[in-house]
Amino acid sequence: MRNKLVCTFIIFFLFPLFAESPFKLSPVKDGILFGAGVALSGSDLILDNVLEINRQEYDGTLYDKDDVNSFDRIFMHEYSKSRDTAADFVLVAAMATPAVLVMTEKSEWFTCGVMYAETLLIANGVKELTKLAVNRTRPYMYYDAATLPAEDVDDGDWANSFPSGHSTMAFAGATFTIYTFCKYFPESKLKIPVVAGSYALATGVAVLRLSSGNHFMTDVLTGGLIGSAVGFLVPFLHTFNQNTDDVNVTLLPNGISIALSF
Repeated sequence: MRNKLVCTFIIFFLFPLFAESPFKLSPVKDGILFGAGVALSGSDLILDNVLEINRQEYDGTLYDKDDVNSFDRIFMHEYSKSRDTAADFVLVAAMATPAVLVMTEKSEWFTCGVMYAETLLIANGVKELTKLAVNRTRPYMYYDAATLPAEDVDDGDWANSFPSGHSTMAFAGATFTIYTFCKYFPESKLKIPVVAGSYALATGVAVLRLSSGNHFMTDVLTGGLIGSAVGFLVPFLHTFNQNTDDVNVTLLPNGISIALSF
């Protein structure tokens, strides 16, 4: 176990040194970010799947559209299985956009992978815990009972409308891709296509979730905001301390001083 830990720390310290990079990993910073992501996503798994906290059972209530705020009511739709399925496929494409970073040096792939893993874990944890804390009926529950997705109604997912998880993850992936690509290739002619393509996929996910009756407009807007914030902040935090060591050890007359920068 000790050998594995030593190898891990060596990788985190030395890998960023192999090439000039706009991003820098560190055991302290990435330990905090990765740990936070695991804690957030792990907490949801326990609360939702093990303890089954806040599971709502449908009692056959007929919901009235007039109870929905005027803004969200404009964009409401009944359930559409085809659009629901399409949203899943487009989400996979949106989350795969960081593949464009294969254009970077191979020495940067590990850095990108670590940052993206942290991004997905944190974004997923935030949106899932928010769903557990906020009960909001999905738009399709305001339409004919015959059109409702039986599986989602049975497992309680009908009450998890806020925020849109698909939109959160799609915009997390898109924003991460755009920010990191522009940092690696600030003069590239591909910047516009990458930006346009990434956000087009993320927007497509949001539109499909909206038109499939799974979410209100405020759900997808909030999900997009959460995903964009995490997709930007995680790699942005890795741009600090580029010219200094993260750990400085100094011998003093009466002891040792250890300074951590992150």
